[in-house]
Amino acid sequence: MKIKDLKLGATGRFPEGQADAEDEGELRLAVAADHQQALVRIVFGKPIAWLGLPATKARAFAQILVEKADELDRWKT
Repeated sequence: MKIKDLKLGATGRFPEGQADAEDEGELRLAVAADHQQALVRIVFGKPIAWLGLPATKARAFAQILVEKADELDRWKT
C-alpha cells in the first residue's frame, strides 16, 4: 500500500481530550522508510503546528521511528 492511498489527516476526534483551544484533535499519519531518498518520511496529511502525545504514545512513536531508521540501515547493506 502506498502512502498516497491512505486516509491521513484530521479525524475530528479527541481520544485523549482537547489539550487547549488550538488542539485540532486526532491526526492520522504515516511513517515510512523512503529507500530512494534514505529518509524516514512522516506524512501528516495536513499542515500541523504542533504534535502532542501522552508519554506511552510518544514512546511508541519513537519506537516506530527507530524501526524505520533500522530498516533504512539494513537496506543500505
